[in-house]
Amino acid sequence: MTEICHDPLRYLVERLCCQVYLDGGGNVRLGFSRRHDLTAMMTAQGIARSNAGVLRERLRQDAAAASSVSSDASPLGIADKDASWPDQVAHGAFCPLI
Repeated sequence: MTEICHDPLRYLVERLCCQVYLDGGGNVRLGFSRRHDLTAMMTAQGIARSNAGVLRERLRQDAAAASSVSSDASPLGIADKDASWPDQVAHGAFCPLI
């Protein structure tokens, strides 16, 4: 469990296989699939609550980095400053809810 202390985003995405993103209000949100059990969901929520500030900053940095990469790739050099929440998601081995 020491990796939780070092990188909570990585632990949530790679170990617990959940989706981590910022909602429209800048709050950290988690996405779960049907294969997640209650224990995994409660563990993920506890990690997200106790590391909300760190997760929020990492997701904002990742979104800013993705925005700068997309502006470099854009033929007109125009960045999408109003990126929607799917553009701010850290994907794991997540199975979308049906």
